[in-house]
Amino acid sequence: MGLEEKQNELETVLAHLQEFSDIQGAAIVRKDGLMISSSLSPKIDSRTIAAMSAAIVGTAETSAGELHLGKFPQIIVESEKGKLIAIPAGSQALLVCLVRPTGNLGLVLLEMGRASEKISAKLG
Repeated sequence: MGLEEKQNELETVLAHLQEFSDIQGAAIVRKDGLMISSSLSPKIDSRTIAAMSAAIVGTAETSAGELHLGKFPQIIVESEKGKLIAIPAGSQALLVCLVRPTGNLGLVLLEMGRASEKISAKLG
């Protein structure tokens, strides 16, 4: 599979997530903070989201390890205007979604889990 074809397939996964009205934007981010693919609004600096999401997840993983809590299933940062949710998408990537403040968290996490499996299969 070529690089362009893989990129198109990842963009299709993100586009499917955008079909859910609770999700305002989504991105696939490498754990080192680099953007792989994004459907975030042009008003949002996707490079900053990528770097900060990776930093948040890295800190959570380190904390969970030090406290012997095991692996984390997701990180949820909740604010008055919405939520940032990050979940693993394979061994080297994260799926990050921006969710409306009134969004159905259960449905969003379910769809993110499905998308994460597809991303993991594509990225290896």
